Amino acid sequence: MGKNKFEEFLNKEDSEVVEINWDKKKEFFIGKVNEFYEQMDTFLAPYQDKVTIKKENYTINEEYIGSYQVKKRILHIKNNDIIFTPIGTNLIGAWGRIDMEGTNGIVKFVLVPENNNIPKIETAILSTEEDKKKWKENQDEISKKNNEAKKIWKIATPPPNIKYINLDEETFFDALMEVING
Repeated sequence: MGKNKFEEFLNKEDSEVVEINWDKKKEFFIGKVNEFYEQMDTFLAPYQDKVTIKKENYTINEEYIGSYQVKKRILHIKNNDIIFTPIGTNLIGAWGRIDMEGTNGIVKFVLVPENNNIPKIETAILSTEEDKKKWKENQDEISKKNNEAKKIWKIATPPPNIKYINLDEETFFDALMEVING
């Protein structure tokens, strides 16, 4: 039985391989990081005399993409430094992540389809070819919807019950105060 299954596996044609344009994925992420910073600058504009923003080059090294440059931001507010570090785009359940770190902890911003309010990871046990076919069709439809959906930055709450909170001026300042213990 084992040898026959092995030979069957070797002789079976490979299933459809999905090609990923890694350069396009990287450029999309870099663009979204820049959009995040523009939104942050808008929120902080009324306080420009009390907040210093320092920009630094930062290198991310991701599997399949390689090394690339993005900007890291450091806010200086009173005696607090708050660091915004882009993490990358090759993530499970998100198109990208930026961490905001202060003396009191880290808040994670995730790039997700705008209709997502929680991460969704699904497993299935498929015993028949019909089950596999139905599952694949369902996954293809979900994947298509997620790929077509607008991607926006949201705040991810800590595990185990992760939720995505819409990013707006109020939630941004709440998160900022959380990491500086204000």
